[in-house]
Parts: sequence; C-alpha cells; structure tokens
Amino acid sequence: MRKFAVILLVLATALQAAGQSRVFKGKVVDKRTGEPVEFATVLVKATEQWSVTDEKGQFSIEGVRVAGSKVEIASLGYVTLTQDVKFSGETTEITFKVDEDNLTLESAVVTAQENSNSAATSRTIDKTALEHVQIMNISDISSLLPGGASVNPSLTSDQQISLRSAKGESGSSSFGTAIEVDGVRLSNNASFTSSDLNGRSGSVKGASTNNIASSNIESVEVITGVPSVEYGDMGSGVVKINTRKGKTPWNVTMSTSPKTKQVSVSKGFGLGKTRSGFNLGVLNASAEYTNSVADPMSPYTSYDRKQLSLTYSKQFTEGALAKTPLRISAGVTGNLGGLDDREDPDKMLDTWLIKKDNSLRANFTSNWLLSKSWITNLELNASVVYGNKEQRENARYHNTTTATALHATQPGYYISSEYVPGGANNSVLLPMGYYYNVMVLDDKPLNSKVTLKANWVKNVGKIDNKVKAGVDWTVDKNYGIGEYSEDFSTAPSYREWRFCDVPAMHNVGAYLEDNFMLMTGEKSHVNVIAGLRWDNTLISGTAYGTTSSVSPRFNAKWTIGDFSVRAGWGQAVKLPSFSILYPTPSYYDIDVFTSTADANNTVYRAYYVMPRSIEYNPDLVWQRNTQTEVGLECTLAGIHISLAAFSNSTIGAYNKETEYVSFSYIKTPISAVQGLPIPATDRIYTLNPDTGVVTVSDKTGANAPIEAAGVQRKQLIQRFFEKNESSPIRRMGLEWVIDFPRIVPINTSVRVDGSFYNYRSVYTDLDAYCPYTTLSKDGSPYKYIGWYYGGSGNSNGNESRSVKTNVTFTTHIPQVRMIVSLKVEGSLLKYSRALSERADGSARSYVLADPKDRLSITDGSVYDGQLYTVLWPDYYSTVDDPDTLIPFGPDYLKAKTDNPDFYADLTSLVAANTTYNYTFVPDYISPYFSANVSVTKEIGNLASISFYANNFFNNRAQVRSSKTGNMSSVTSYIPNFYYGLTLRLKF
Repeated sequence: MRKFAVILLVLATALQAAGQSRVFKGKVVDKRTGEPVEFATVLVKATEQWSVTDEKGQFSIEGVRVAGSKVEIASLGYVTLTQDVKFSGETTEITFKVDEDNLTLESAVVTAQENSNSAATSRTIDKTALEHVQIMNISDISSLLPGGASVNPSLTSDQQISLRSAKGESGSSSFGTAIEVDGVRLSNNASFTSSDLNGRSGSVKGASTNNIASSNIESVEVITGVPSVEYGDMGSGVVKINTRKGKTPWNVTMSTSPKTKQVSVSKGFGLGKTRSGFNLGVLNASAEYTNSVADPMSPYTSYDRKQLSLTYSKQFTEGALAKTPLRISAGVTGNLGGLDDREDPDKMLDTWLIKKDNSLRANFTSNWLLSKSWITNLELNASVVYGNKEQRENARYHNTTTATALHATQPGYYISSEYVPGGANNSVLLPMGYYYNVMVLDDKPLNSKVTLKANWVKNVGKIDNKVKAGVDWTVDKNYGIGEYSEDFSTAPSYREWRFCDVPAMHNVGAYLEDNFMLMTGEKSHVNVIAGLRWDNTLISGTAYGTTSSVSPRFNAKWTIGDFSVRAGWGQAVKLPSFSILYPTPSYYDIDVFTSTADANNTVYRAYYVMPRSIEYNPDLVWQRNTQTEVGLECTLAGIHISLAAFSNSTIGAYNKETEYVSFSYIKTPISAVQGLPIPATDRIYTLNPDTGVVTVSDKTGANAPIEAAGVQRKQLIQRFFEKNESSPIRRMGLEWVIDFPRIVPINTSVRVDGSFYNYRSVYTDLDAYCPYTTLSKDGSPYKYIGWYYGGSGNSNGNESRSVKTNVTFTTHIPQVRMIVSLKVEGSLLKYSRALSERADGSARSYVLADPKDRLSITDGSVYDGQLYTVLWPDYYSTVDDPDTLIPFGPDYLKAKTDNPDFYADLTSLVAANTTYNYTFVPDYISPYFSANVSVTKEIGNLASISFYANNFFNNRAQVRSSKTGNMSSVTSYIPNFYYGLTLRLKF
C-alpha cells in the first residue's frame, strides 16, 4: 500500500509539472553583427510549438508545458541552431545568436547529411552542397547519396528520380518515388504521354524533374527508409524539395557549361508594416532561365526552362490570435519551356518536333498553433498542379501511289474515298508525291490535393507522446483532347482518343500515427513510431469502381549517447497512372482488297477494321511495396559510422497483358477483279460495309456491275489489358557512410560512402503469344496461340548485384572562404544475369545439343555455361477455341513425322531459341573508377564562384565483360569529361 502511495505521489508530481504553462520568449540576433534576425522560425521540438520573429528579432510562445526541450532556430541565410533550453518560472527569456551561413564556418559541408533525429533513414542536402556541385536537374542529387554516381547535366530528355533501384528494372521504381516541392506533390498519374507521339500507352515513369528550377532550392530531404503514414501514393521513397522563403538580398546566379546555360534572379522582400502597425509579411520572388542543348557541336535541339515563382508568407499574432498564432503561406510557380528542334539544320527539310513542358503549380498552407490540452497544431494544405505536355510534330510523307489513312473506330469494312470536309472520312485517300502534315498530341494533366492535419503533443515526465491524424483528398484528371491533325485531309492513320473524356480518379486517404519517445537516461532514449494509412480510390463510370487499401508502417530507434540502432517495417501503395487504368484503344486493320491502278495511278484499298476494345480489369489492385530496414549509427574514436540495410519487395507490379480473340471476315483477292470486261480506267469500286462484298461498276455504263468473289477467313488479333504480376520484385542492399575526423593541419576531411545492391525479378505468369501477322503453311492467317510461363522471350527475368564506393576528400579553408573537394567514384562489382525460371525455380528453357535443331533438347541446365537454348510453349490453342489449352510438347513431336504442315505452323511458336551461346552466362564488368573535382570560393559577402569537372582525369580505360569477353570503353559507365562554372552575386 505504501509503494502504491509513493507511485501516486510521483505520478501526481509529474502531471503537475507537465501541466504547468509557461511563456517562452526571447530574441534572435546575428552572432557577428548583433543585428536582429527577422522571420526566423523558433520551434520547441518537444511540444512542436513555434513562433516567428518580428522586425526586432523578438518572439513569444505561450502555453509551454515542459520543463526542458531542444529549441531549433531556422532562418534563411543562417545556419540552423539547435540548443537545449530549461524552462523555469512563469517566463523564460533567452537571446539566441545564429551564424550566417557561409564558408567562414568550420561546419560547412558539401555532402548529404544524415538526419540523426529521424527513426527512418533520411538525409538532407543543404544549399551549400547543392551550389558546390552545381545541380541543374534535381534528379542529379542521387550522386550525393551513398554509392551515388555523378552524371553530366542534361535536360533534353526526361529525367526522373529512382531511390534504391537501378535503370531498366521492373516495377517502375521512379513511378513510385514521391516528389514534393514545398509540400506540393508532383504526380504523373493523369498523364498519357511517354517519350514520343507513337508511345503513349503504358507510360509508368515517375514525374519529370526537368521543370523544377534548381537555382531557388534551399534544401532537399531524401527519405529512403519507411516514411510517415502521411505520405501516400508512393512506393520507393520521398524527395522533399524546399525553396527559399524569407527575407533575403538580391541573388543573381549565372551558370555555364558546354551543354547548359542558366541565369536566375531572386529576392525575399520584407513588405514592412502599415501605419497601424500591421505586419505585411514576406514576398519571395524568383525567376530563372535555363537552356540545355543535346549536342554542343549542333546546338539546335534544345530544352528551355523559363520559370517564375512567387511565394507570400506571414504570421498573424494580432488581436484574438495573440495567444494562438496563425502562419500562412501561398505560392504560385509557372514554367514555360520544353524541347524544340525547329532550328536544327541536320533534320530533314521542314520537319520538326516541339514538346511543351509547361506547368503551373499553386499552393496554400496554413498552420494554426492552438496549444490546447487536446490539440497542438492544426494544418491545412491545398495545392494544384496543371501541366501542358503538348507534342507537335511536322513530318514529311512520300507516296508513289495513293495511300489510305484509316480513322474508323467501329468494326466493319471500309474502302478508300476522297476527303470530304465535314464528312465521316473513315478511310481517306492520301495524295501521291511529297507532302507534310502536323500531328498534335494534346496532354494536359491536372492534380489537386487538399490535406487537413492535426497533431497533439503530450509530455509527462520523461515521456513525449505526439499523435498525428489527418485526411487528404486527391483528384487526378486530364483535360487534353488527345491526338489530332492540323490537316485531317493528309493525316496518317490515327483514331480519336479524347483524354478529357476519361473519368477523374479520386483518392481519399486518412491516417493516424503515434510518435512515442521515452527518455531512459540523460543521453539515451527510445523512440517508437507506429501508424496506419487507409486509402479509398474512386473511379466512377468504370469497372474499377472503388478500391480500398491499408498501409501499416512502423519505426523504432534506440539511442545511447553516440550509438543508435533503428528498425522499420512498412507498406505503401502506389496508385496507377491513367495509361494503366485506361489503355489507349487500338485497332487491327486487315487489308481485304487492293484494286488495280487507274489512269491517274490511283489505287483503292479496302480494310476490315476490328477495334481492340478497351479492357478494364476489375481484378486490378494497386501496386504495393513492402519495406524492411535496419540501421545503425555510432561514433568511435571520432569516426562517425552510419549503416543501413534494407529489403524492398514490390507486390502486384503493374504489367500489360495480351489476350487473343478470333473473328471472321471476307477477303477479296486481286485475282477476283482481274480479267473483268470493265476496263481498268473505267472502273468504280464500291464496298458493302456490312458484308465486305466488292462491286465493280463501269462509269461509262457500258457494262453491268459485277460482284467480285470473296473468300471467308478466320483470324486472331490482340487485345491488351493491365494486370498485376503474381511474382514479387525483390531489392535488398546495404548502405554505408564513414566520416573520418578532420585532419586539422591540412583542413581536410575524408568521407567513405557506398552501397551494396541486389536485385532479382522473375516474371512467371502464363502469357499468350501469336505471330498473327504471319500466314500459316496453307496460306491462311496464322491460327495458333502459344502459352508460355513467363512470356515468350528468351528470358523471363534477371538478377543483378553491384558494389559501389566513393571516397570524398574535402578541404575547407574558412580563412579564405573556400572549399575544394575531390570525389573518387568506383565500381567494385557490377554483375548481371538473364534468368529463365518457373515460379518453383525449375527450368523454363531447354538446352539444345544442336542450335539448328529445335528438337535436340537435352537435360542440361541453361545456367551450366555457354549453351544454346530454346523455349517451347507449355500449351497452345487454336483460332476456333482460343481458351482451351492443349499441351504443346506431345503434339509438336508427333507432328514432326505425321503432319509436316502442322509441324511448320507449331514451329512458329518455338521462336525463342538463342542466337548466342552466352545468353544466360553471368556477366561481370571489371572494376572502374572516375574522379570529380569541385571548387567554391566566396568573395566576401558579395559574390561566390564555383567550378566543377566530372571525370577530371578524362578516364577512357577499357573494361571487360566476362559474358562476351569483349572490351569496351569505360565511358559507357562513367560520364565523359565535363565541366561547369557558376557565378553568384548578392546585393
């Protein structure tokens, strides 16, 4: 009973201490000049209460209910200061002195820094590092992550960010990387376009980073661990880009390199006060022009980025908001640009391609500090991103005879006819000779999002508990009109597909997360974060209907002094893009008749048009990524070590599936109209649109109309739909960062970072394949379908492993305000191998004893060495019954002797025999290295200049492939020698 009373007394004392409300106020000043720092953010980290300093550098926070906390001071142009503060009495008043952020500081760094306060792997790249390496495209920040490799800047092709993955892998990792600019999500969900006018369907790339202005970025946070549940619609990590916000001098930047030129101007304006003393806030303005060419020797194909950004921010502390301040921020960013090759003299005369990359981003954020017992902060965010990705291409055409352009969208028979303004024009005769036509692909995606988020912080003794809850609503819609021609009379074959008629995709997400921290000692604590996210996606008017998904996430971290260990597990769901949800309609146009040429060399052609109808898969579920991570950080003898091991599994990856359907039609051979009594020059050809019967009439009336004899045919055609892969895509790896103590006599620090990465993907679903455009042995359309586990290709998967390590030497001389860095990037292991396996790991392909004999299969494994292999379908089906699967092997072997024509037809399905004997041989690329140098020098507070050179020693060594035994230039894996220079002015 006595023990119970003591426990109650201790608990009551703790609650009383926790419930005491204090006022925390003070001042933030420049450490060197003593001048007040305006618009600095003051954050009490234990309670998440905040304030912003006024023109005198003063701040005040009421209702602080903890005895002590770390306080963070952040202001544009100054180094973020974190300081322990003890709160005593009713009022605590402190003056904070902050350092101006420049190269006079001993702490200036030019590498990605670990976020030691995060329970998941997170790294921050600040302005100093971004300016030192002269980032032109935000995707290039990957070179600053562990094991990252430098690339030469380019904007003439779309760039995306992929975290913990490599190029060419399944699962579209860039599509699953979430990118946010000042909290505004950049999404590729509503876009139909890919890289060209002919490649619209199946585009599942991530959002392009080309139109993000690089000169106005203040910092970038990269979360590669298990993120908070507030982040939805993602799979492989989060990249958070923060632009400059706050009062600043004029900043002018001029950058040049062989392929890229950039000029930018920015300033943060303090708008002062009204006569009544009302603070008007801050307006940040930024303008940038960047031009990038594909080839400096022929600088006519170029990409432009012309961007203007305005951001307004203000804190309301007057009147009723004196104790519950409200902070708002509103911004708008417009970009005009894209790729244009009209001036390229190397292109065919008068042909050109224009790709617009115009965008408009607008956002509003409000944060209301309530400091109530039941709620701490309430935050409202709203954003909209509108893009114009229109592509316009002028192409040259040449016809020696009249050609036919098909625009029919309904099944039936169509014959060439002259273009009629305002008519149906399903089958248009195109002129002979040379002519030009402009085709347009109008793609205008829009993404809007509204988020309401609340947090509640409770501090009891040594326990800090933070609860976060929120709801968000996202809408994806496309307002483009799709593909069309500026001159329909000469347009090539295409069909109308109006993007704007596609239904919008709505997603409502709700989440709840608890962040629990227990202080177990003066320098030790345990942090546990657990959350659950629920997403509900609605796509009205389609078979998809409403889809729900749940994403649990968990992180834990234990810290003892300079040692910490963390672990995380979580799931994330990636919503599909419109090109997945709504496959572009396709059409199979079968040539059923070709007339003889008349006196004007006009040839009439008839086609049977069979729409490959859009197939909505009601069983499609959203792609899910499961992530597990274990990390460790420690400092031993002044050496800071950070390790992170991860395992990611993509489940239900989006994949396009092919199915075949059969149909009958009438084909009229040219022989059916040869030898008719009607002279070729007097013939008029008509076609019955329902039956396909061709009638030849005499325009002179001398002969009666004659019906040509047609032949009925049966044929297979493709249809496509999206589905989920049944086999997971697995990625795992280890990342390390080792920072050695600074070598004081030479002012140099050494960092070693790197990564081990392992990838494996095997596609094992049963897929259909038919060479339907070829003919069977008897001259009829091909009538068999092959069914293959893992598809009809030689391989159905691949695996790869790599070990990359970088050594960075950074010499920082504060006295002369200069940093020089040398980064040596090396690949110690680069391994890859094609795979051919079933779901259970058994053989899918067969080894051939004789590469010319597809029946000479042996019992060997395709992995046993340099061997020729073949893939037989597991089953086949026929045009008369496409859905009934027949075992392939027995019938194929029997047909060899019993039915040569049948054997020849089935042999067309045994098409995946390897051309080379090393298809499945492991490939090891010999180690290679590259060295990059960067220099930044500040000239007082007025200017700075930066220079970089990639592949500084111009390494052109040879590397060897163990698979082929061939040697190739290392420049296939490292950047060519490249350099750049940037001048920055402040006034």
